[in-house]
Amino acid sequence: MSFFEYSTGTSYYRSKDPLENFKIKVRIKKVALGTLWSSEAGFHDASDRQGEETYVFAWQEKIFSKRELQQFSDAANCTTVQEKAYHEQLAALTPSELKKHGRRIFSLVDADSINTGTKVPMTDDADLPETYFAGQIVQYRPRRPRIADLNVSQRRAENVAGIVPPSKRNGQLPTTEMHLMADFSIPPGKPSNDSEYILCSISIDTDGLIRMEPDFNAMKRPYLIQTGQTSGEMYEYFIEHASDPMARIDMERESQLFRALYQRHQEYNAFLVGTQFKMPPKNAHWISLFGEIIDGEGFEYDDLFVHFLLDVPSGCKAKWDLGKEPSHLSTQISMKQSDNRWHFGCPFAWLLESEPVPSDALSRPQLLIEVVSVDSWNRYRIEGYGYANIPESAGNETTIVHTWRPVGDGIISQLRRFFIGGCPELDDISYVSVPSDFQGKELSRYGFRTTPSGKIRLRLNTVTQMRAKSSTDGRAFASKARHGPSETQYYGMDKGVEDVLQAFKRARRRLLEARGILAVD
Repeated sequence: MSFFEYSTGTSYYRSKDPLENFKIKVRIKKVALGTLWSSEAGFHDASDRQGEETYVFAWQEKIFSKRELQQFSDAANCTTVQEKAYHEQLAALTPSELKKHGRRIFSLVDADSINTGTKVPMTDDADLPETYFAGQIVQYRPRRPRIADLNVSQRRAENVAGIVPPSKRNGQLPTTEMHLMADFSIPPGKPSNDSEYILCSISIDTDGLIRMEPDFNAMKRPYLIQTGQTSGEMYEYFIEHASDPMARIDMERESQLFRALYQRHQEYNAFLVGTQFKMPPKNAHWISLFGEIIDGEGFEYDDLFVHFLLDVPSGCKAKWDLGKEPSHLSTQISMKQSDNRWHFGCPFAWLLESEPVPSDALSRPQLLIEVVSVDSWNRYRIEGYGYANIPESAGNETTIVHTWRPVGDGIISQLRRFFIGGCPELDDISYVSVPSDFQGKELSRYGFRTTPSGKIRLRLNTVTQMRAKSSTDGRAFASKARHGPSETQYYGMDKGVEDVLQAFKRARRRLLEARGILAVD
């Protein structure tokens, strides 16, 4: 058998309607080889449909073929429970009901045993009996075949008992399958499996996913089949969706049910999330800091780790702290890589709350960094100190922290650092910047000996939340503008958003008035 269809790919649909409403119409007729390419779209009018056979299948509707009528009519040929049930079903049919069976078009339902694949021998010995392991492994999902191994002749049906459909194994959703078939046997010959071919395969899982192979082609070119008989007959067929359309009142009722369902789901989500954000008090800020210590370079010794903390200013506190002491964190020990960098990739996060204080008294927090090296002899050395200011505006930025380290007097300090790891270090790490508790006007570091060290690369993401300013209070804005650029920036952002919303409302009102929806004075 050969297939000349233009597209035999698998198509997928999804439906929540009851399966008993699903109907498929199949139209098939014999065509002459001389007129095969004269028509581009198959059946067009009533004259073209002479000699065609048509049937509308309901889901899981069993239509018997000629071979099945001969087999199931005799009770002696029925051994399984399903075959006996088919025998009783045929015996109960009336002569008028029996006319639709035994025709060219028939069906195989989910209760039938069918395998659309081809059994491939494991060895080149055709007489080798099947082993127990081979019989058990055939029940599992086969590998995906190569394109070169695929052949349209594999679509011929082979009744193989005991084969479990692949879609019902390995934890997938249960599916129901149905195959629309055609019998191309030539009378008065005896019908057999060799003359039965699959026109379309449909499977539907419990989630409503419909898999069709091939797809509907009602408005496309027909699928063409050349049978394997000696005469080489050619047939063309169409597969159409023939389900009854939904009545208008049912569609309106369904849309109302969906709207009510979506409304309840929206109300449920609003109940879980809340109708609005939790707002900070007046003149207070909430700062969410998400960052990462990316890498470092330029340090003297290997096996580095970074000890860091957030210096929280007065009037600001971390929510998880018991007092005003900042949280201390450390990275893992990193070795120097081929790019002469120490990679850390250490994330961190802080959520800070500022107390309701005047904006001129509020300073930004600082990230204080201490780089330490440790070797296999547990010799610790300070490699550098540094700090990074948390950005004043919300956003993302990458910061390079240049570090330094204190040095002692004379060669003794250098020898101690090399042999036993001892070196000068800071008692208070906040001394790398201006300490938060410093009350003077100028901080003097005269006489403090230092040397430059390496660099640490940081990635900082800042989210700042504050109450919006009123755009009608001009004097309040002028007062806030003198307190610093950050306050002016936040106010300008709020004012810009409010101006855009007001302009949109005015434009929408003019549009509605132009359409006559609103009464115009």
